[in-house]
Formats: sequence, C-alpha cells, structure tokens
Amino acid sequence: MFRIREATREDNAALLQLEAQSPQGTGISIIIDRDDYFYRSQLHENSTVLIAEEHDKLVGIMAYAIKEVLVNGERKRAAYFYDLRGEASYRRSMKRGLFRLWRAALQGMEEAGASFIYGHVKADNKDSMNISNKVGAHPISSFDILSLPALRGQAPDLDPHLDTLDEEVKRLSSFVGTRNLKPCDFHAPYLRGAELGYLRGIFRIEDSDSMAQVSAWDLTNIYRGRVLRMPLSLRMLAGILNPLSTILPVPRIPRMGEQVKYLQLFDPVCRGKRGIKLLKDLIQQLRRVAYSDDIDILALFIYTDDPLARIPKFFPEKVLHYNTMALSLSRTELPKRPLYLDIRDI
Repeated sequence: MFRIREATREDNAALLQLEAQSPQGTGISIIIDRDDYFYRSQLHENSTVLIAEEHDKLVGIMAYAIKEVLVNGERKRAAYFYDLRGEASYRRSMKRGLFRLWRAALQGMEEAGASFIYGHVKADNKDSMNISNKVGAHPISSFDILSLPALRGQAPDLDPHLDTLDEEVKRLSSFVGTRNLKPCDFHAPYLRGAELGYLRGIFRIEDSDSMAQVSAWDLTNIYRGRVLRMPLSLRMLAGILNPLSTILPVPRIPRMGEQVKYLQLFDPVCRGKRGIKLLKDLIQQLRRVAYSDDIDILALFIYTDDPLARIPKFFPEKVLHYNTMALSLSRTELPKRPLYLDIRDI
C-alpha cells in the first residue's frame, strides 16, 4: 500500500536515516550528522514536509516553504523546495511513487498561491538535475560555495554587531536593493537566526574609503559533517599539513571518518578599490576565529554574478557549483539575475 502524508515529529529518526543514504559531494564525500531533521523547517514561517510510504516504510521526502519574495520589485509568492529524495533501493527501481509525491507537493504549492517554484541543485548531481528537467524546471542562475579549512593563529577581536542588529540589517538591505528573490521581510532570516542562536554575527573591516563585510551562521550545536570518502591527493596532503598545523598557521584537512564542524558565511559585501582584498583579509581573520572555536571548515556562499562581491582566491580551496532551478506555476515570468541568496535556502 502506498500513501502520502505530512511528516510529524515522530518521523524524525526515519527522516534522518533516509537522509544518511545520500552523502554530499563527489571527490570528497560527506554525510550530514544532526539530531533534528526539522531544523530547516523552523527557519520558515510556512513550511511543509511530505513523506511517501510503501507498506509502512518511508521511501521518499519532499519538503518546501512558501515565501514572499521580490520579483522585478513586486511582491510574489514563491515555493522554495529544500529536500527531494527517495530511499536508495526504491529510487533505483524507478517506481512512480516519487512522481506521485512530487505531484502532491505541487498541488499544495499551487493551493498556497505560489506563482513559481525554485530550489538549488548541485551542478554535478546528474540524477537531481535530470529529475528537475523532467518536471520542467530550468536553471535561472548558479552560485558557488568556497570551502576553506580553519587556520591556526591569533584570533582577532571582531565586532559581531549583534547589539545593533536591526540597524545592520537595514544597512545590508540597502546594499541588496530590490534584487530578485530577496525576502519581502528582509529582517526575518536574521531575527530568526538570532532567536535560535544560529547567527554568529555581521563582521566588517574598513580601510579609508574601502570596506568588506560578511555574515556568519554557526550551526555546530545541531549540524555536523562526517567524511566518508576523500581523494588520495588530499589524504596525502593531510599527512603533511596536519602535523604542521599544530605549530604553524597552515590549514588542517579533516581525515576520513572524522566529524566536521562548519561556519557558514553569507551576504558578502565589498566597497571601494580595496574591497576584494579586505574581504580576503576578513575571511582569513574568521578562519582563525573558527580555529579558536574548534570549527573545521568555513563555507562562503555567493552567486557567480553577485554585484556586491566576488570570491577571493585561496589555497587550498574547494569550490562547489550549484544551479538555481525554477519552474513557473501560473505563466509567471521567472526571476532574472542577479538573484539574492537567502541563507535559509542553503
């Protein structure tokens, strides 16, 4: 017997078990360890997690949130999907139940008044890209994740600006302007992040007429990675760098089987002639802050055509590429670049 229903807290363990079947990455394979599947749902005011069961066994998940975003300066209702996966053996058998799950979610999105759907898919994830194409979705932009290891050294005293958060978010909102996919309530992600204890701060350094700033989320109390597979070249590099990292400011590379803690950087902004250099300097400082807090990896999220910043070059670095896929539900024109990357969507 096959059925689709909305997930409850009692499904948490089964949802985490299904998620563990889908490690992230190709060369470096990482699985996510966390206690609460629903933590992403808590970030949105209006979210739904649908599950598909066959003979009382969980075989699929479809999770989405209804959001109010800007498109060409106007308020639009959109559905952001943040999880779509099937149980490994069920997925390989190509059963049609997962398409029934998709149609059930689609109906819920339409009933909620969403004019389009969007989500982020890793560019080299061929299975997910094929599914997105089959349902009629198209890439509307792409973004990169620059992953950097924490760095040994003296941690600087950086102001997180949490005591002036409202003022800081207004300032950032003025930088972003009316960019497409910007939340109509721009303060909501920051306020909710601060409420849940995820927002580490908004960090900034300045030099004359130039400045750089970046925001940071720390999910180490609920969210950890675990390395399942790593290329031989990185394993050899770890054998050289890791002993040195105990005495010198060189990066430490996590070993296979180890848990990995992340500091997520988003909303990067550069201003002035030296803005890009200052952003690099700021990230270097945050790498030392992360090391002092026993955090392993920093992940910087940025759209490839972001008008506010560009990814600085580091070594060693790992850049992951993602596509933002979208599907119109009511003949609505899909958002055009440049887009805003909401930290809740990652």
